[in-house]
Amino acid sequence: MSASEQLPEHRWVRDTQTLAELAKALADAPWVALDSESNSMFAYRERVCLIQLNVHGALWIIDPLALAPGELAGTSNTPARDALGPLRAPLADPKRAVWVHGGSYDVACLKRDFDLELAGLFDTQQAASFLGWRRTGYAAVVEEVCGISLGKQHAQYDWGRRPLDRDALRYALDDVVHLPELARDLASRIAAADLEEELALANATVAQAQAHDNRFDPQRMWRLKGIGELGRRHLPMLTALYAWRDRKGRELDLPPGRVVANQPLLQLARRAPRDRQGLRRARVRSTFISSHGDELLATIAAAITDPPAVPERPARPRPPPARDQRDSRLRAWRRAEAERRELPAHVVLPPRALEWISAHGVEALEHCPELGAKRIARYGAVLAELLTEDAAEDAASD
Repeated sequence: MSASEQLPEHRWVRDTQTLAELAKALADAPWVALDSESNSMFAYRERVCLIQLNVHGALWIIDPLALAPGELAGTSNTPARDALGPLRAPLADPKRAVWVHGGSYDVACLKRDFDLELAGLFDTQQAASFLGWRRTGYAAVVEEVCGISLGKQHAQYDWGRRPLDRDALRYALDDVVHLPELARDLASRIAAADLEEELALANATVAQAQAHDNRFDPQRMWRLKGIGELGRRHLPMLTALYAWRDRKGRELDLPPGRVVANQPLLQLARRAPRDRQGLRRARVRSTFISSHGDELLATIAAAITDPPAVPERPARPRPPPARDQRDSRLRAWRRAEAERRELPAHVVLPPRALEWISAHGVEALEHCPELGAKRIARYGAVLAELLTEDAAEDAASD
């Protein structure tokens, strides 16, 4: 094997002693680049399977499966959530830069599985987006900044597998090998564009991403694409099938969508087939029919005989017409201002800020999420005038 094919030097963290050494290295480091890998496509209950760290130039790989063997993510089990306890303080220190790329998912998973918070966060994908880059994926940004082409063949790898494939490990390490160069380069460009405060607000939102909730919720059935086209009389059958699919996924340790995909599930609810040929017509996989078809048909028959109660559809209150008009006016202004300043629209006014102003007006902009003092100084008077004009038009139309 040539030198260029060798893995970069790194240390595995598979026991508490090495974890303590990593915690000390983190505490002494001015910065850390971080990425994580999960197994959402391969397990019923997703969990973080690998965490890669570049700690001031030294590469570390945490194996959570070794530190918390057999524990499931998304539970209240204390051993799993405390498995990385020594890392909480150094990662939550705002004086230490934590560089990530597209970090919302990592943040949510680390909170869920290990109660880890990331302060001092700088998201290079957010930075590239603020600069108006069209391609903001990690490989694209590495190619733009570093001139290096990275492979993507392990983007859907099963990170719960052990031992890890050597090429997969190289792929995982690459995610933090180049991240420090990206962070420094993009931070310089953001400073030159005078967008530091705006990006800091976006980075704070990434750091505040909520922990994922892996628990089964019958009401999530209403999120299925195409459910609106399903007649009301078919909803009890879908309710039964949706719950059965979740139970089967738990039993087989598979994501429910890999037990029966969403569109076949809707077809099953609509057709309620009585035999295996009907299951095939609903595009259920032949291999699954061979192994579990009888159970699926029994579930359908039971739902016909005794239809279950349909979970209540989550309320989605419609905003008043006046708010719709404010929203449209704000979006039109934001689009024009973005074109004038040659910036992405979300840099002018982030979606959360636009939604808040549309709902609450401009009386207390200091409480508006992701707006910030700089935008208030630049746009506060303009927004007040914009909404005053909107209110005047509403009054004239009454």
